[in-house]
Amino acid sequence: MNDTGADAAKTQGRQWVLLSALLVLLGLTFGCDRPLVPVSSDAANSSNSSNSLVSVVTEVPLVPVTNMVRIPAGVFVRLGQRVTLSHDFWLGRYEVTQEEYAAVMGRNPSHFQDSVPGKPVEKVSHLEATAYCVNLTRREREAGHLPPGYLYRLPTEAEWEYACRAGTAHRFSFGDDTSVAAEFAWTLENSESKTHPVGLKRPNPWGLHDMHGNVWEWCSDWFTNYPSGPQVDPVGGPPGRFKVFRGGGWDKEIDYARSGNRFMMGPSNGIYFVGFRVCLARNRASVSP
Repeated sequence: MNDTGADAAKTQGRQWVLLSALLVLLGLTFGCDRPLVPVSSDAANSSNSSNSLVSVVTEVPLVPVTNMVRIPAGVFVRLGQRVTLSHDFWLGRYEVTQEEYAAVMGRNPSHFQDSVPGKPVEKVSHLEATAYCVNLTRREREAGHLPPGYLYRLPTEAEWEYACRAGTAHRFSFGDDTSVAAEFAWTLENSESKTHPVGLKRPNPWGLHDMHGNVWEWCSDWFTNYPSGPQVDPVGGPPGRFKVFRGGGWDKEIDYARSGNRFMMGPSNGIYFVGFRVCLARNRASVSP
């Protein structure tokens, strides 16, 4: 082959190489159903999300604040009438202290303030005690400690008396013998006319301290005469002038602190011998009969 033929062959070979490369390039560009573009991982996850979504329900655990005692449902007799509490509830082992109240409400209204810690809050009105329960409920719910339907509140009068009696039918949870009352209660006989830190006296059979004496305790009920006949989960009368408080205090003799005794005061009044303890329970509106 002469030089001219060799050169032509080389030129033709280069043309075929270029043509093949061009065909490959055209196939990559136009031969696909859609252009080759990068797909982010977010987009890929999004495309699969509609097929993989699962409804997850997170249950909120019930975590009572410290020193709450679970009180079992049950029955007691009040002035000869059967009273049934159909649901368990929790009640504070101690009266609310000045420190606990100040931590929630930002102030301490008590008359007996000194360097001794752990004294019950007093000089607190029914309205203020209720506000404490509302704020405590909000705090614990935001902390994830309260399932829907649970709240902190004042105990009903029936809940208070049932818990105070703790299965007993005597005048006091410790019996009828007032000679031993000083082991269980701060009353006028031994209080030196002042409050004392909670929990220093012996508890009742269910582990509740100061149910007799130290400070009287607000209940949620409006004061009214008890209805006749058996009752189930009574909540007191319709709105009236006075709210109930129970339990006796440092300012009165032990006989005033009997389990069944009840007294009353206007809900806006606060006085230095009345405090409260909290109850934790299902909201009555969410409790099935």
